[in-house]
Amino acid sequence: MTAGAELDRRPDVSAEDTVVGLDGGCTLSRERIGGKAWSVNHMRSLGLPVPPAFVLTTEAWADFTARGDIADEIWRAVRDGIAALERGTGRGFGAGHRPLLVSVRSGAAVSMPGMMDTVLNLGINPEVEQALAAETRNPAYARDTHDRFVAQYRETVLGDAAGEVPPDPWQQLRGAITAVFRSWDSARAKTYRRTRGVPDTLGTAVTVQAMVFGNLDDDSGTGVLFSRNPNTGDGPAFGEWLVGGQGEDVVSGRTTPRPLDELAAAQPAVHRQLIAAAELLERDGRDIQDIEFTVESGALWLLQSRVAKRSARAAVRAAVAMVQEGLIDTATGLGRVTTDQVRAVLRPTSGDDTGHEALAHGESACPGLVSGVVVTDPAEAERRAEAGADVILVRRTTSPDDLHGMIAARAVVTELGGATSHAALVSRELGRPCVVGCGDGVVAALAGRTVTVDGGAGVVWDGEVVGTAVDAGTVEDIGTLAGWAGVAPDLLADRLADTETKAAAAEPKTEQISELALLRLIGVKGRVRAEAAAASLGGAQDELTARLEDLAGRALCVATPAGVRLTPEGRTELENLLAQERSALDPVALEAAYDDFCAFNAELKTIVTQWQMRDPATVNDHSDAEYDAGVLLRLTDLHERVRPLGSWLGAITPRLARYLTRLDLAVQRIGEGDHAWVARPIMDSYHTVWFELHEDLIGLCGLTRSEEAEAGRAQ
Repeated sequence: MTAGAELDRRPDVSAEDTVVGLDGGCTLSRERIGGKAWSVNHMRSLGLPVPPAFVLTTEAWADFTARGDIADEIWRAVRDGIAALERGTGRGFGAGHRPLLVSVRSGAAVSMPGMMDTVLNLGINPEVEQALAAETRNPAYARDTHDRFVAQYRETVLGDAAGEVPPDPWQQLRGAITAVFRSWDSARAKTYRRTRGVPDTLGTAVTVQAMVFGNLDDDSGTGVLFSRNPNTGDGPAFGEWLVGGQGEDVVSGRTTPRPLDELAAAQPAVHRQLIAAAELLERDGRDIQDIEFTVESGALWLLQSRVAKRSARAAVRAAVAMVQEGLIDTATGLGRVTTDQVRAVLRPTSGDDTGHEALAHGESACPGLVSGVVVTDPAEAERRAEAGADVILVRRTTSPDDLHGMIAARAVVTELGGATSHAALVSRELGRPCVVGCGDGVVAALAGRTVTVDGGAGVVWDGEVVGTAVDAGTVEDIGTLAGWAGVAPDLLADRLADTETKAAAAEPKTEQISELALLRLIGVKGRVRAEAAAASLGGAQDELTARLEDLAGRALCVATPAGVRLTPEGRTELENLLAQERSALDPVALEAAYDDFCAFNAELKTIVTQWQMRDPATVNDHSDAEYDAGVLLRLTDLHERVRPLGSWLGAITPRLARYLTRLDLAVQRIGEGDHAWVARPIMDSYHTVWFELHEDLIGLCGLTRSEEAEAGRAQ
């Protein structure tokens, strides 16, 4: 999901817009309530066992961002939401012999695993601990729950291990909601969005949900289940389980969970119920599901279901299998596989290890075979990778704060954690070979050594291991995909590749691209590679490579694995150039053009939302050709009405003329049947170009995003 329905930040919104119950009947879109809340609401609509919850929408985030605090009317609605949870559970928040505790979780419209903050067990204090101990006759559980809350609240909300946790549950709740809203702008979240093409303006919702306890007794626990193996793409369901734990224990990687077979042996009825739920959710979503669950004293509760991150091998295998099973059509299957994934699976995933010592064994989290020098610090990994070194990041466990090092590394290895840990999830999304759960001492043993990580086998070898041929199953799946695409297998990657470079070759050469245009593109996108610059600005890729290298040599940019980014000196230079350009323009004409753009902006956001969502609660799976055709017709009509404005902008300043060319190209590709050009964020899709034009116009008019947010005109 992209920023198609990004919300205008308004200083005043009604409580009805900002706090909504999740009883299965909520009709708000995923963009407004976030993926977490959408999942909770949808699972409840399917009749699955889900603890009651309510959500503060992304409009509440926008209001908080504009004010810097939670508005009184929103806080009153939050208190009403807690009252609804009390009625739904028969428990009391902060008082009574049956206390209610809640979780407070972030939830953006796009999945950002581990990037933002969560607080569990909220509402506990010494008196509540005593009440829980008396109710359950288990003082150890009550003490453990209290300790967990205090540690997490200090870290997440107070940011200080010695901070004094407020005893008042309502004060705790307000602090946690504030912390989750602010975590949207954390350094790690910004890094993640920059590397994944997610706009900063989407914002996050906050889900408040009644707690269920995997740490209650011996018949309790927590786990993560995938409807298919996210490493290989094969069925049946695959998961991990931790007796006596809570959800953060599994995904953090601080502990190593057990195979799901152990749940099947200990509680077969719960296991059967869980597998049935996974099958239902996969059929309903028609994609691999990543399901978080808790068992409380033998009762199953589902907490979230989302489309699973997967390795390149799993993406290929699942796409083929789901078409063969009739879950999706061939066009959807091809659309599930990227050029990079095809190229990745055709690279060797195992090698001839004869004469090589196995330095570590662990669990396969993402396949692939790569070699490099082991570093143990994420910042060092980034520095050495930027200098051209091949590095392997080895950590005891990873956290969101390690993301920059994981992006820079060629592979990731951890001492702790399983296949559903943070390291595993993020590595699969990044396409990094990953081995987890290698045991104590691995960090010290591997530091500084040249090793080869075999992610598929779960082994770290001494030295460099030469890869062997790709397995027959992968070759067969690639052949199947190629057949659907109507090309030979060795041409599949080229068939799937974006045609941006070819289009750019027909455009003016790089010498005609101003330094302002290049710096502005980097500033808007965050990080840019030469091929993306060629597609957006025109010109040959090798010439853009030289231009970017020149900018880096002048300290205006710095190269990273994700592309070049502006340095502080580069931002200063960009602002100077923009000021010079602005001084030469007719401000009246520019303001009038921007007003016209904003009039079209709301319509474009509605169209992209319709493309992404069939209705407020249903993701568009693009199985209804008539519906899609209607949306695309509205987009084409809008574009025809926008074209005169695009020409006018080019007349105001020639640099802006390129935007109309890019929008025209997107419409052309959509007309040719490649619907990724509607809103995919990692390419010059229609919405991507539109968003960048909006950003450029804000800066060119001498405005700021915050000012435009207050005016209700910023996406």
